[in-house]
Amino acid sequence: MKRRVFLAAPGGAPRAAFRAHVLAEIGPAVLVAAPGLDALSVDLVDATPAVPPWQRPGEPGAASDPAFDAVLDMWGAPPALDAALGAVRARAGGATLLDVGVAETVEKDALARLAGQRAPGVKFLSLMTFHDDLPAAVARRLWAHHAALAVRVHVGMARYVRDWVETIPSGPLPVPGFHGVAELHFPSVEAMMARWFDSDAGRAAIIHDVGHFLSRATRLYTTEHVLKA
Repeated sequence: MKRRVFLAAPGGAPRAAFRAHVLAEIGPAVLVAAPGLDALSVDLVDATPAVPPWQRPGEPGAASDPAFDAVLDMWGAPPALDAALGAVRARAGGATLLDVGVAETVEKDALARLAGQRAPGVKFLSLMTFHDDLPAAVARRLWAHHAALAVRVHVGMARYVRDWVETIPSGPLPVPGFHGVAELHFPSVEAMMARWFDSDAGRAAIIHDVGHFLSRATRLYTTEHVLKA
């Protein structure tokens, strides 16, 4: 099983310092509290480009500040995941915390990610909200169908993961309720900026296809630090 835990610094706290705290203290504490985890990564939201490499026509510009500062990606059995989440909560202080359970589908994986090291390049996360009138089964099928196009067109991408959201807290959320998380990992900034699409035709095909199911998205540009592979 997999969980993604999204964290935002407490109001008024220096965001860079909070990100450093997540990597240096919260991540290692999770490993101590939950040694049974299969894998753990800390994604720091510190790679946001000045100009986004792509944006759908008509979409509002990116927010001046990212919605979150860090994301913990955790894999394991439920007891280990619960212990890990408890360790995060115990050390998060007044940070905003959003715990999401997901079903993971790895569509492409050609990126070396080693324990104890920062993964190369930029790990882009898109928190996707689907059209309100789409039944969940239809939205899931359309997104799965989209995957083949994404793998073909996003030529600079080395890793592509789709996470279908299975559990998310009810009530008000720090971002609009989302149904999926798309992960596109590029091996370098240059690959992300210059090779997001194979061509103008590929870009148009992606925009057209995601329009069938995607209503809006919250985007995070991160660097991934692999604590346990």
